[in-house]
Amino acid sequence: MTTAGSRSVRTRQAAVSLLLGLCSACIAIAAAAGQPADVQALMQRLGRVERVEVAYQERVESGLIDTAIGTRGNLVYQTPDRIRRISDDGNGFALVGERMQIIRGNQVVDALLVSEIEPLAALVGALRATFAGDLAALRADYRLDYGTTEQAWTLDLAPRAMALSPLFQRVRIIGDGATIETIEMLEANGDRRTLQMQLLAREPTGLE
Repeated sequence: MTTAGSRSVRTRQAAVSLLLGLCSACIAIAAAAGQPADVQALMQRLGRVERVEVAYQERVESGLIDTAIGTRGNLVYQTPDRIRRISDDGNGFALVGERMQIIRGNQVVDALLVSEIEPLAALVGALRATFAGDLAALRADYRLDYGTTEQAWTLDLAPRAMALSPLFQRVRIIGDGATIETIEMLEANGDRRTLQMQLLAREPTGLE
């Protein structure tokens, strides 16, 4: 039997995984064409991809446990609204439009309507704006800080929308030219998630 408490925990976990999954797909797109000069250049690239698949490695550090938790898996994004992220042990989610399925052991164990859960709705809306290259809509929910040095570029996303504040404090994305080094999320509870990924496939294949 699903309790309100366990459903709330699963919803929060799904929202955090969704954010990192979307960031992974976004960065796989951006990596196709070298270092963007600014956020607007990054947005222009994001709107050009139709499908992307990545392999990811995720590391979670928490003050409640002594040992970091690591997972691996695959993520697929397909325009305009399909995202599927599944770990090697068969856990994850599948999002199509407004409907999100929670997956455990390669089986669907729950289903959510994104529009009925404010944090998820805000998250999905803001990050779909990223894929569409809608910088104004993205800035409505996030404070963006983009910078470059000779060695790397960094993009920080901090939640402006109140619905997102309970989920995370900041997402930091670090890359060097066309190589993505790190996606790091500092959650609202102090947990830290670090994601590394490898591009497997992207359509169209000739993106520049």
